[in-house]
Amino acid sequence: MAGAVTRGVGGRGWAGRRGWAGRRGEGSCAPRRRVGRNEGLGHGRSRRGVEVRAASVPVAYTPTQWLAVALGYSCIIGSVFRCLPQIHRIVTRKSVEGISFIAILSELLIYTVNLAYNVHYNYPFNTYGDLAVSWFVLIFVLVLMQVYKRFDSGRVALVTALSSVWCLVLFSNSLPVVVLSSLQAASGIGLAFGSRIPQIWLNFKKGSTGELSIIMFIANALGCLIRVFTTISLTQDNLLLFNAAFHLVLNAIIIVQCVGSRLDSAREQEKLEGMGRSVN
Repeated sequence: MAGAVTRGVGGRGWAGRRGWAGRRGEGSCAPRRRVGRNEGLGHGRSRRGVEVRAASVPVAYTPTQWLAVALGYSCIIGSVFRCLPQIHRIVTRKSVEGISFIAILSELLIYTVNLAYNVHYNYPFNTYGDLAVSWFVLIFVLVLMQVYKRFDSGRVALVTALSSVWCLVLFSNSLPVVVLSSLQAASGIGLAFGSRIPQIWLNFKKGSTGELSIIMFIANALGCLIRVFTTISLTQDNLLLFNAAFHLVLNAIIIVQCVGSRLDSAREQEKLEGMGRSVN
């Protein structure tokens, strides 16, 4: 809003544009007075100063918007804790079984687009801070995958270099706005086909969710639900709204898979225990 007001006052004042001050009243014979150049410019600067100061006054939030701000910060704090179960599970079991490298890397690249888009438009940090937390966590998970799975060092170096270039281009603010907006629009589809759908397909093919943490995905779904609300209340950005809603659906599918996998494991355990008792 401040940007729009600033653009509106960027031109010279009325006296500076027209070069005249005062208007002839109807039926008045008073001559128009020619305004000197310095006087006209001074008048224009005075108006601009007043209007820019007015634009800098913070706009009062409605109760709904204050709720959105509070939920936004709670989402940022929650994003720290929602990622801990997955990291704890990997570290304690020293295993990354069931976790798709392509899914994690794709999610990292997509989150980079989302972060760059929000930073470019200077949206409040409370509307996207959880993305920043998740971005760093994904990098840490990729490091853990290398520690426990030992990928080829040449491929790791290539992926690291290309990912670094990707981040540099996006955060350097060198892309045209239309390109950045197009990437943001495509990121929802990219998340589906590059991250969540491979994970969903892997779960379906193996008949199990492996070491995936259901707590993390439940927290992800709640975070997406909050982001739908904060986007509607604070930014009204349709691209961000679409992405948040789309993420919500994909996370819900994986939650259903995790619940089904754990129920199947529980039934198998009961069956084995029953067979053991019958043998005894």
